[in-house]
Amino acid sequence: MTHRRFTPALVTGALALSCTALTPSWAQNYVVPTYIGMTPEDVGVMDQARPAYDAKGIPLGAFRLFPSLDLSGSYDDNVFRLPTAESDYFFTVSPTLRLKSQWGEHFFEIYTGLNNYEYTKYTGENLTDWIVGTDGRLDISRAAELSANVFYGEFHELWSSPNSIAGYQASPNRYYQTHADVQAAYQPNRLGVGLGGSYDRYVWTATPEIGGGWLYNSDRNQDEYQAYGKVFYDFSPGYSAFVKVSYDDRHFDLLFDRSGDDRSSHGYRVDGGMDLQISHLLRGELFVGYLDQHFDQNVPTPLPNVSGLDFGAQLDWYVSPSLTAHLTASRQLADVILTGASAADNRNVALSADYEFRPNVIVQVRASYTESHYVGTTRTDNYPAAGIGVKYLLNRYVSADLNYNYSNRSANVTSVNFDDNTVSLGLNLHI
Repeated sequence: MTHRRFTPALVTGALALSCTALTPSWAQNYVVPTYIGMTPEDVGVMDQARPAYDAKGIPLGAFRLFPSLDLSGSYDDNVFRLPTAESDYFFTVSPTLRLKSQWGEHFFEIYTGLNNYEYTKYTGENLTDWIVGTDGRLDISRAAELSANVFYGEFHELWSSPNSIAGYQASPNRYYQTHADVQAAYQPNRLGVGLGGSYDRYVWTATPEIGGGWLYNSDRNQDEYQAYGKVFYDFSPGYSAFVKVSYDDRHFDLLFDRSGDDRSSHGYRVDGGMDLQISHLLRGELFVGYLDQHFDQNVPTPLPNVSGLDFGAQLDWYVSPSLTAHLTASRQLADVILTGASAADNRNVALSADYEFRPNVIVQVRASYTESHYVGTTRTDNYPAAGIGVKYLLNRYVSADLNYNYSNRSANVTSVNFDDNTVSLGLNLHI
C-alpha cells in the first residue's frame, strides 16, 4: 500500500502507521535504476535475479503473463488498535495478474489484483480491496522518455489512522480511488529537466456504526492535483545536483466538513538536493527545502496554514552481495478530520536490511519511527514500529514467508494509545 500526501515525496514504511489512506502495493512498478559502470555489486538483495526461483511467466506473443496467489494466516493481538486489546485470527487471499511487454524498448503493463481478509471472530473486519490499472514507458530517444500510470480501485483505511473511530465504527472506513500520473524526462547532456503531474479522486463510502446507523463520509470526497518541475545537472560521475518545485491543489466536494471546517487547500515545495552513487557502496537521493500549505478562508476561524523545513532521503547501502541496507526519511502532510486540525505533520525515518542467508533464504529486518503533530491542536502521536521476516524460496513456483510486526502509538491523548503484535505465515504460488 502507498499513501495519500500533499505533494510528491518519499514514501516510507513508517507511514503505514500514520493517518493517511493507503494505496496498495499492486500499483507500484518499481524498476531498478541502471547506471554507467553498474556491476552485480550494485544490485540489492531483493532485486537480484535468481533463475532457479524467479517466476518465468506465461509467454503470450510480445507479452508475458505473471499470475500469482498469496495465501496467509495471521494472528493480531490488537485488531482495533485500542488501549484495551481485542485479538483475532484472520486469513488473507491475494490473487494478482500482471501482463508485461517484452519489447526491446518501451514498456507496457496491465495489472489487477485483490486482497480478501476473513476474520474468525470479528467478521465486521471481513472485506476485499481490489485494483485494476496500467502503466508504461515510452523511450522517445536515448535522452528522453515519457511514463504514465493509471489505476482505479477500492481500499480501506487502517484502524491506526486517527480518522478511524474504533468502538464506534462497526468496520473500517472504505473509499474508491481514481489515479492518473504522467512524467517526462529529457537529458541530452549533463543538464536535464523533468516534468510531471498527477490527479487523484477519492470517494468515501458510508461506514456502519456499532448498534446500527451510518457514519457518512461524503465530506472527505475530494480531487487532488499535483505538478512538479525538476532541473538536474551531473557535475561529476555518480553525482547529480537538482532543484525541484512542486505544487498541489486539493478541492473537497463539500465546502464544510462534519466539524464546520473548510479543508480545501493549495501549496508548494521548493527543494534542492543530490542524487549520488558512491563507488559500489552507496546510492540514493538527499534533499532539503521549504514547504508551504495554505487552507481556504471560507469560515470565521480558518484552519492554520503549514510551512517550514522540507526534507527527504532515500539511500541504499550495498554492504555486500548478500546484504543490503536502506534508509528513508521525509516530512509529509496528510489529511485528517480531527476538529480544528488542518493536517497531520508527519516526520518519519525508517531503516531496513535484506540479508541473503542462503540463495533461497532471505531475512529482512525493519524499524521505523514517525512523529505526527496535528497542526492547530496540541495533540502529537508517536509511532515506533519494528519487524522481522524470513522468506524461503522453495522453487520457481512456490515460496513461503514468516513475519512478525510490532507497532505502537504513544500520544499525549492517552485514550488513543495502543500496542500491537502481528504474526503471519504465508505461502506464495506463482508461474
